[in-house]
Amino acid sequence: MNLESSVQQKRGFRDFIKSKKKSLISLCVLFLFFGAAFLWLDYIGKNKRIKISENFIEAKILLTENNLSKSTEILKDIIMQQDKVYSPLSLFLILDQNLEENKEIILGYFDKVLSIGSLKNEDLNLLRLKKAIFISNTSKEQDMLDLLNPIINSNSVWKSQSLKFLADYYFSLKQFKKAEQYYSLLLDSGDDSINQNEIKRKMKLIKNG
Repeated sequence: MNLESSVQQKRGFRDFIKSKKKSLISLCVLFLFFGAAFLWLDYIGKNKRIKISENFIEAKILLTENNLSKSTEILKDIIMQQDKVYSPLSLFLILDQNLEENKEIILGYFDKVLSIGSLKNEDLNLLRLKKAIFISNTSKEQDMLDLLNPIINSNSVWKSQSLKFLADYYFSLKQFKKAEQYYSLLLDSGDDSINQNEIKRKMKLIKNG
């Protein structure tokens, strides 16, 4: 490449930059704007999470002070904010402490938390299991199966607990064939976290019955 050609290329590049100057400036401003917006939203999000965590701690303290109404109010507000960590924890606390008697309201909380898109898969499975347990006395069998089948047909850490719940559920209803089916799956799983002797005892009762 000769000197004249090199000079022409440099001039051509400068002319191109000049002709696109406004577009390039606009593009840079746009990148800066979105970068600043992302940082701001991240900052707001972190502050929101900190506030939610502080509220959750306050609700637990109020529980120890037997201020149930105020604690429940805070926990319900956290559920509505659909935080992937503290909304499920707030729901579990309401359930464990029997802070809400209206089952329809609790089902609404379950649906609100289950709709959180950022939930981890195992957290989602735990919520499904807890909802299945919660509705077991009042809902149709198929409703529970719809919740638990995705867990049972996976390698979830909640698979054995889901199998045992269904087995015990059918056993309590004296639907022994269905109970035996799920107890057999539990025995085949070899999960040491489940009391194998209890399962074998119930299987023996089914066969002798």
